[in-house]
Amino acid sequence: MTTTTPTRRLSRRAAALAVLLVAIGTLAAVPPAARPARGAVITDAGPGDVAGSAVTVHGRKQGFEDFTGLAVTVSQTRELANQAVTVSWTGATPTPQRPLGVDFLQLMQCWGNPDDPNDPDGLAFRETCQFGMNLDAPARPGSEGGTQPTSNLAGRRSLEWSVPSDYPGRDGDEILPGDARMVPFRTVAGERSRDGSAAGPYREVPVPNNPGVTRPETDVDVLREYFSEASTNEYPYAVTAADGTGRAVFEVQNANLSRHLGCGAGYTVNSENRPSRPCSLVIVPRGHHQPYTGEDVSRTGSVHGSPFVPSLWQHRIVVPLEFQPVAEPCSGGPAARRINGAEVAALALTSWRPSVCTNAGPNFSYTVVGDFEAADQLRSASESAPGLVLSGDPMVTTAAEPALVHAPVTLSSIVIATNVDVNLVDPNEANGPIPPEVAAQRGLALSDLRLTPRLLAKLLTQSYLLDAKSGVPATNPQSIRYDEEFLTLNPLFRYWDAKKSATLNGLMFSYGSTVAAREVWRWLWSDQEARAWLQGNADEDRMVINEAYRGVFAGGLPESFPKLDSACTSEIDPLGEEHTHCGIDLRPYLTSMGESALQTLRADVKGTSSFFNRLSTSTSYGYEKIPRQSVGTRFAMSVTDSASAGRYGLATAQLCKPRRDTIGTLLASTDCRGATSAAMTTAASTAVDSRVSGVRVIDPVKAWSAPGAYPLTTVTYAIGDTTDPAEARRDYARLLRYAVGAGQQSGPDIGQLPAGYVPLPAGLREQAMVAADRLEHPAAPTTAEPTSSPAGAGATAPATVPNVGNPPSPVATPAPSRPASAMPVARSTPGSPLGSVRYLLVAVLLLGLVGGVAGPILQRLATRSTPSNGAK
Repeated sequence: MTTTTPTRRLSRRAAALAVLLVAIGTLAAVPPAARPARGAVITDAGPGDVAGSAVTVHGRKQGFEDFTGLAVTVSQTRELANQAVTVSWTGATPTPQRPLGVDFLQLMQCWGNPDDPNDPDGLAFRETCQFGMNLDAPARPGSEGGTQPTSNLAGRRSLEWSVPSDYPGRDGDEILPGDARMVPFRTVAGERSRDGSAAGPYREVPVPNNPGVTRPETDVDVLREYFSEASTNEYPYAVTAADGTGRAVFEVQNANLSRHLGCGAGYTVNSENRPSRPCSLVIVPRGHHQPYTGEDVSRTGSVHGSPFVPSLWQHRIVVPLEFQPVAEPCSGGPAARRINGAEVAALALTSWRPSVCTNAGPNFSYTVVGDFEAADQLRSASESAPGLVLSGDPMVTTAAEPALVHAPVTLSSIVIATNVDVNLVDPNEANGPIPPEVAAQRGLALSDLRLTPRLLAKLLTQSYLLDAKSGVPATNPQSIRYDEEFLTLNPLFRYWDAKKSATLNGLMFSYGSTVAAREVWRWLWSDQEARAWLQGNADEDRMVINEAYRGVFAGGLPESFPKLDSACTSEIDPLGEEHTHCGIDLRPYLTSMGESALQTLRADVKGTSSFFNRLSTSTSYGYEKIPRQSVGTRFAMSVTDSASAGRYGLATAQLCKPRRDTIGTLLASTDCRGATSAAMTTAASTAVDSRVSGVRVIDPVKAWSAPGAYPLTTVTYAIGDTTDPAEARRDYARLLRYAVGAGQQSGPDIGQLPAGYVPLPAGLREQAMVAADRLEHPAAPTTAEPTSSPAGAGATAPATVPNVGNPPSPVATPAPSRPASAMPVARSTPGSPLGSVRYLLVAVLLLGLVGGVAGPILQRLATRSTPSNGAK
């Protein structure tokens, strides 16, 4: 159930989120080593390489397995933060479809020295690995010769498989105490978990729903003290396709997300400060031979046991990782100048800030708020108001208000991020043969999912049966994968696994009023078919909008993505306690576009299902959490920004214009556009005049009409107050000059332009330099007026534009523009059907604050400057 806040301003302030700022790091070579199998730096950068730090490593022959043909490449190994890296491989044995117990890879992040001479077999090093939450366990192949308690294999850290009787009770190379039940986890601070031995006995834990009854804890119970199913980045099951290749997008975590690994956190040894302990990506290839007898079990069973069993751990491949320091980069310097604004620019500001503040330069803090809230704060007469905000919405001022300058700083886009594994129906259950070209894609990551404006409208209005608790007619499809419109654009899904779990658990998106949300609705409304459907007309297959959204758009387009499924149900458990489950529990908001991208990578919607568990003896009574989808069955999508999608290595959907034949039958589209650099740059060339003289914005409707332009591209402006104190204006101007100079060099290093952003065209860089001069010297700008076509490549930049960064994006000179407004198509008015829908319940704002996000999420009051030791 929800309540509403009384004003837009309160809602936007309540939605303010701080962005984690990471510090500068240093580059160092990753040397190859002989033991264990290690990677060598690729000196010839390839397509997946990031700043020359990609690493390729080969497996080796050990025991009964021969992995010498396996070549694994990690896309980035230096300058890492909370992000994702791509792990790809060739030369592996294909993973069989079912049962899933042989020939796969396991990935995990560890800390510590893998080459410690006192630990030649790495049996102490394995204790530092974040692994064991029993995620994505392969299908159990059966009893095959009886069972034996898995705990007798002391290498166990979960993966609860039955162990055949022909396995020894204990690996001969195991070094743990004889009565140990698991490999313990050892934190970077030196704490060692219980292992079930007499020296570290398991505790007794209460049995849910059975007062007074206890049971011994399991290894998973122990590990939850350090990481959990929701926070772990372990990848226990990476599959290999039929051609011997594979690809996994692996989430790496610094000390802010995994403090027990401590990657990127400094420490002291004998009074000597050191930047960070060693961290590594560890890959354990699993073959198809019984590790003690050499029997080939590829057709009969599985290679049992956790990756920490010595006979399996011996195959490990270690790739060293170097993280950017997580310490505050500019502590001890000047007070931080306050900057507030749109999330779409947050990752760029996070990168630029340390490069500006070093060498006694100015320090800045950045707090994410909605674009409209940022404008309210800049207009405020309060001494605590920020002197610079970032927004996609140019600000009109009156004669009585301070003069403002507008400097374009980033070019990026709103995207639909996807994480979809090709999950085809079992050939034995298929209705007819599966074409070979389709079958060959089994298990691969889908990178070219396509959507029309109407399909996105259906997702945003929770109009599929599985997306809402109420309001969806029974004649609507269960999910998007059954929608004929979707199948026409994505015919591969006609061969999809029919299990209910192999589908989309709703589209993920965050709350808050933003220009990004407004522009998405404007684009949808411009499409004739999407607009008719939003107005209540059925599509050709009789699918209609969720009843809760009927009439909403008659009062104007939203500036947010409202969740209007207000239905609630309740259950009384056997102990007499009432449990309530509402639509917002099933499909909760996420806190930010960054979190939306991260949860897409994890394939975890953070919701609870409508199933009420009243029988379980292993968990408490209640509505069950929707689990992460397993590797091989993932189907996750979110609305996010291109920079967040790039940070987490996510594919993004192509947006397609619907195409029909002469009798109106929908055809596969021939005009689909992805958020590529070229498509965003083309969209920038279509920019039109805004309500602010000399400031141009990208109209999604006009961009959609231009061949090759990605319609949801946006320019974010830094808007400065010329009445700020002179020292503050000088500092802000310095940041702007850096942002459009060296800050336009694409790359992962501190100070560079992160993935997902496109270098600004020359005209926009020129405009930013002019704005910086005007901000620092309001009465006497030192550079020329911007050209009449600031987005065009033909603009001549003034001499003050630094010759650094990427070359300006080449764009065609814009066609003559029509007058346009940066205002939404229609704002809500008092008494409109949107009413209080535009504002979000404070309780909803708290949803998702606990869990894996890219650093602490803080709500910070606007202050013009904060102590440098407290800046974030």
